[in-house]
Amino acid sequence: MALATTPRPDAHHGALPTRNEIVRLLGTPNRTEGSVNEARVQSEHGIEFNEKWVYDRPRNDATRPLERIVYWRRYAFVASARVERSGQWVQESPAELLSREAAGGH
Repeated sequence: MALATTPRPDAHHGALPTRNEIVRLLGTPNRTEGSVNEARVQSEHGIEFNEKWVYDRPRNDATRPLERIVYWRRYAFVASARVERSGQWVQESPAELLSREAAGGH
């Protein structure tokens, strides 16, 4: 199934990424936890979410993290982070995450 590749004009200027943009950028996650349809809100590293996408050792990622994590609350992007090889959890801004596209990431 092909996803639309037309970028939103404001995608790199403060707007939050959509689910389709994340899939286009990173592919489908290796695993998910929770569900956007689940009313129960979870909290991790101060981030409240009800679905989490985990990418194990993301391919072609210049930072070579152990994991990249994308948090959702309902269908809205909440945050993203990477787990460094050292085990350190590092939160990324939407602009940092989306800049991977400009750098040829995924």
